Amino acid sequence: MIKLIATDMDGTLLNSNHEIPNNFKETISSLKEKDIMFAISTGRNYLDISYKFDDYKDELLFICENGTGIYYKDECVYSKFLEKDTIKKLVELGRNVENAYPMLCGTKGLYLEDEKVLEKLNELFPMNLPVINVDSLLDVDDGIFKVNMFDLTDAETNSYQIFKNENIEDVTLTPSGRYWLDMSSFGTNKGIAIKKVQDMFDIDYKETMVFGDHLNDIEMMKSAYYSYAMKNGHDDVKEVANFETKYTNEECGVIKTIQEKILQSKELA
Repeated sequence: MIKLIATDMDGTLLNSNHEIPNNFKETISSLKEKDIMFAISTGRNYLDISYKFDDYKDELLFICENGTGIYYKDECVYSKFLEKDTIKKLVELGRNVENAYPMLCGTKGLYLEDEKVLEKLNELFPMNLPVINVDSLLDVDDGIFKVNMFDLTDAETNSYQIFKNENIEDVTLTPSGRYWLDMSSFGTNKGIAIKKVQDMFDIDYKETMVFGDHLNDIEMMKSAYYSYAMKNGHDDVKEVANFETKYTNEECGVIKTIQEKILQSKELA
């Protein structure tokens, strides 16, 4: 019955130490035997997560940058970049947000202007992609998937409120965990990306299972009948999802749910 499983990473598949569950490899192998596609759906850059999942590049599908980039068999099959004028508006406004820092997520890496925040960034979010310090984000020559605000106060209550009040056209604003506000082209999100994948592989809404924990997962919850909010997830995600996991991300909630619902029973297999 299930043909596609997609899961968020931080706060969902990974634990607080950003570790992949111990039995992930065995689970992916079992799903492959059943011809069930597994997708990582994240706000992170492909260069970052492909390193973490290097052993699975040819087996998994990757929905990156909150749906603005889709990668399959190590090739980009869909991308949506921000326009330069839009980037300029977002960066100039972001520079004035207290205790928050604008960054650009591009095909070559993560760009930032203020090198002093790099230590804090590495402390909270160890990354495996190039982090490039530049004099001005407005001079970056790269395809930009999104502008991020790295918000050390709280993205949902601080930078999100400022950008929301500006009513900037053609931009999707998505708080993505406590520290991040993601800003991408209007009409891009994880849910729309899931629908693109469903169309690519002729998979139905009722043949899809998704897992998420935060606000950037809300649209993804609407793209699948078997939508699971994590036990540790945001209340708004739980309100939209059709189901809730019995376990948190620290308890390997994604893998345990897959085992119970698909691999150890015939309920959804």
